[in-house]
Amino acid sequence: MRRSIILMVLILAASVFRTPAPAHAAPYLGQRPPGTTPRVFAPGVISTGNIHSWLAISRDGREMFWSTFDTTTFSTRLRSIQEVGGRWTEPQSPPFAGPGSSQLPMFAPDGSRLYFRVRAEKEWTTTFLEKLASGWSAARGEGALLQCGSSFTRSGRVYFSSAMNTKTWNTGIFSARLSPDGYSDIVPLDSTINVPNAIDYTPWVSPDESFLLFSSNRPLVGDQEDMHVHVSFRAADGTWSTPRRVSDIRGRFPSVSPDGRYLFFCGDDGNFYWVDARMIDALRPARDAGAVKPR
Repeated sequence: MRRSIILMVLILAASVFRTPAPAHAAPYLGQRPPGTTPRVFAPGVISTGNIHSWLAISRDGREMFWSTFDTTTFSTRLRSIQEVGGRWTEPQSPPFAGPGSSQLPMFAPDGSRLYFRVRAEKEWTTTFLEKLASGWSAARGEGALLQCGSSFTRSGRVYFSSAMNTKTWNTGIFSARLSPDGYSDIVPLDSTINVPNAIDYTPWVSPDESFLLFSSNRPLVGDQEDMHVHVSFRAADGTWSTPRRVSDIRGRFPSVSPDGRYLFFCGDDGNFYWVDARMIDALRPARDAGAVKPR
């Protein structure tokens, strides 16, 4: 009997002094999830009509980075929001971005680094931070082997925009092998993706390499910025299907959230849009029996 009383006291004490599990804020800032029609993400909080970048979301969904554009000064600023103590902070320019122009935030494939570009005098340079238990390290530029705006597959391929002299703006879409020394086996995607004398850029590839999102002005050519997000699906033989427009909303900088649930893109009105990512598969060619299915 005495032993039972002692055991009960210990259980009660443990329940009283147990440290409560940390509460987490609602994911995606508590925004109501979208359906199959894109709508503005976090209007007035993140989407303020001056965005020109991808929305970079950490693997745990608790940090977001993007960049804004000032049409008066033609400068760009890195912005961020994060969950702290069960609450989302107010958007701010992170101190590590410095006082000058900064843009195009991007996480490394494993989430251990955050890359972004900063303008030093007349040149843009790539800078990165390393994730520490206490937060982020100091920013540094040496050893920055990844190119901002890259998108990565689980097999080690990387997709990115780079110089291509057959394209408007001299920019096209490439793929490469990611190695400890940077990019190797760099190849341009064929004319199914890179239409000559047109605009095709800001690629995002799914981790299983089954589909590619990018922005394009097709069917126009030349320097006509009627940009829309397009999707192309990769067949078993490695070829890409004819790209299809994802939305009639003008936009660019597409990506899918780390949990695979939502497609985000930056509208040309300077706001982020989000939509249920399942709508992407609805655009897959009906007879695409050999396509690589998402895993």
